[in-house]
Amino acid sequence: MFTEDSQSFTKSYNDQRYDRLVEIVDEYLGCEGEGQGLSFFLRDLKKACIDLKQYHSDRLDDYNTFIDLIQ
Repeated sequence: MFTEDSQSFTKSYNDQRYDRLVEIVDEYLGCEGEGQGLSFFLRDLKKACIDLKQYHSDRLDDYNTFIDLIQ
């Protein structure tokens, strides 16, 4: 269990998420070499969104199928 003192040293989820985002953006835009730069960042961001959209679409299909079965 956290005490008030230990919580002051623990970052919030939002802060941790922001830190991960900064690290990822820096990997793409702050470095040089193969797979670096804005075009790779935009390509991978678009691909991630497409993959997530498909994942959630598949989950929605599962829910709809389940509801159809129990009606």
